[in-house]
Amino acid sequence: MKFVIPSYQRYDKLKLLTLRFLNTHNIKKEDTYIFVRVDDTDLQKYLSLREEGYNVEVLVDVKGIGNTHNAITNYFEEDLYIVELDDDIIDIVDKNRQSISSLKESIDEMLSLMRMENISYGGLYQVDNNLFMSKQENYTTDLRYLLGVFRIRKIDKSIVLKTNYAEDFENCILHYIQDGKILKNNWLCAKTKNYADGGCKATGRDINTEKIDKEYLSNKYPEYCKLFQRKNEHWDLRLKHYKN
Repeated sequence: MKFVIPSYQRYDKLKLLTLRFLNTHNIKKEDTYIFVRVDDTDLQKYLSLREEGYNVEVLVDVKGIGNTHNAITNYFEEDLYIVELDDDIIDIVDKNRQSISSLKESIDEMLSLMRMENISYGGLYQVDNNLFMSKQENYTTDLRYLLGVFRIRKIDKSIVLKTNYAEDFENCILHYIQDGKILKNNWLCAKTKNYADGGCKATGRDINTEKIDKEYLSNKYPEYCKLFQRKNEHWDLRLKHYKN
């Protein structure tokens, strides 16, 4: 299993948070791949991680999380399952807000279900809320939102993302269309800070650019998502398979 972390201008967060989290769970450094941009001001700091045993891959002429995702897809071999993580993960907790005891065991359980059900995309619950999580089934396979902070996916080079500020929605839709299901673990959630400063998602991200990408998806896949505006004026999508 390969653990993949795209990062941009957040070396300190990566080192302090996600890499520490993986180290706590005894994830081998040689199995960890960090993707960074050639124009990153922290590039030399990232490259120094190679001396510790990490794989650091430098992307040229790749900007935005959607394009970074496509570059990662092209980098790895077809049909390989990878775990993708944001660079600011603090912990993964269960529905009782307890830290998981073994990241490997949690991943193995999800992988077993994904292979058994021929599912190529899986993730966790999006909000650290034990009340919401406890009311859900442990696993669901219908079309639901999977936050891009932590996901397991099978490399498929035929899936190419067109958006940057809605790539997590697009990933859910494209994999659901392909497999007829995606796997969501509703009893686990990654603890992190959404919309933190910096990061691959931050470049050029605002209400208007988010709307453009999400509007594109709602127009292209009207049977799978609907565009709406929240009270805080942010545009968002509701994912659902609207069957005729």
